[in-house]
Amino acid sequence: MNVTSRIHLNPQSKGNLGKSFETEFRTAWLDHLGVPWSGSDLDDRHQTFAARHPDQVRSYHLGGEQESKTSLLSLFRRVLRVPSPVHVIDTRAQADALIVAALEELQILEICEEAGVRLVFFLFPTDDTESMQNLARWFVFAGDRVDYVVVHNPAKARGDLYKGSRLEAQLAEFGAKAVSLPVITPTTLLAIEKAEAVAGRGLSFAELSHPGSGHLERLLAGEVQWAMGRMFRQYGELADLLLPPSLVPVPGARPAESAAPRRHPELNFGE
Repeated sequence: MNVTSRIHLNPQSKGNLGKSFETEFRTAWLDHLGVPWSGSDLDDRHQTFAARHPDQVRSYHLGGEQESKTSLLSLFRRVLRVPSPVHVIDTRAQADALIVAALEELQILEICEEAGVRLVFFLFPTDDTESMQNLARWFVFAGDRVDYVVVHNPAKARGDLYKGSRLEAQLAEFGAKAVSLPVITPTTLLAIEKAEAVAGRGLSFAELSHPGSGHLERLLAGEVQWAMGRMFRQYGELADLLLPPSLVPVPGARPAESAAPRRHPELNFGE
């Protein structure tokens, strides 16, 4: 497959995993590299992603099954019509069944492959068995038709159910790579919320980390800068999964995929 663009998706059903938090670091990294990107906000309850990036992100409403299918049809038609090098989709909690149904019925993965668009799933290990089964179902559904980035968030989960599991081993076999989110102090997180309330809009991490913006005290802005630098280094190490080969900023694009039969993992999570 000749990959010409990437779509990033964090599809898990469970909320409060840090999905939007991680997305903000990733888009800041794309901006830092000068990579053009567009986005879609499927979290119609909060619209945090769209609020922080109004010029690049469009919001979609996920209601019932048919309404969600219509919204996702509109989203992917727009993305595939004039593809950006990277398109980032931020989802709300409890939308996984709707997204799976739409991906299957609209044959999104197959159509994206034909168009040279490769999806990347961002998976967040948790300490909850039901949530981990949901993560495993996404892996079984997609197989090797997508790439995977495993996001560890020590502020939210220890990840003991994932470490050493069959799921971890199979994801590694499928080429998954991992990043670990930095733990930001509650003081800075609260200051970010207050800064957004004062500004009357969402604030990107790039804005918050700039000392001259006046949104955060210098010490707190420095913590955001530190966190961004840590994430930027990690993203750089797996840029081949996040960017089309032509934009990977380090030598050695991913090798061409073989014509081997498509694989679909079989998991009995918890064994």
